[in-house]
Amino acid sequence: MHQIFDMDASRRGFITSALLAIGVAGAAFPGWDALEAATRKKPRYFDPAHFAILDALAETIMPRTDTPGARDTLVPNRIDGLMTSWASPKTRLDFTRILDEIEESAAGFAKLPPAKQLEAATAYNTAKMRDPAFGKFKALVFALYYLSEPGATQELRYEHAPGAWEPSIPVTADTRGYAVDVNFGGN
Repeated sequence: MHQIFDMDASRRGFITSALLAIGVAGAAFPGWDALEAATRKKPRYFDPAHFAILDALAETIMPRTDTPGARDTLVPNRIDGLMTSWASPKTRLDFTRILDEIEESAAGFAKLPPAKQLEAATAYNTAKMRDPAFGKFKALVFALYYLSEPGATQELRYEHAPGAWEPSIPVTADTRGYAVDVNFGGN
């Protein structure tokens, strides 16, 4: 997990990353309604070729298993919506560059079988492990996935806080991580 979230040495960086990891950052996002509306539209920022690469790459990072994948939770659509409503020009260029580099390293990436996509994405990840833009891209895929309802309630075990403290629970192959409701002031 440390390779995905690149925390800087500052206390503020650590706190921001920790809050993002538990979902607080998404709770107060003022543009959430606009982002949700954007996911229902056709891609607005990426052209169809880039969007196909984005869609395949996000699904490779968070594939469908016994729970929904990135595609099912509209992560690629949300990233596209963020490119027009939130991202800085540098982030737009960085994300487009990443998609171009993925395509250069595996021509026809979006049309490859999932096993070949995983192979190409793994090789790219190894080559770009120190690229902060790719780290931000992966972190955004994970954040948008786990902030979605299926990511928070099907992939993770949902526990409305405050809940019962369970000091010791049996861990089995079916045990999932926890998503916690951190709404301190409301319902």
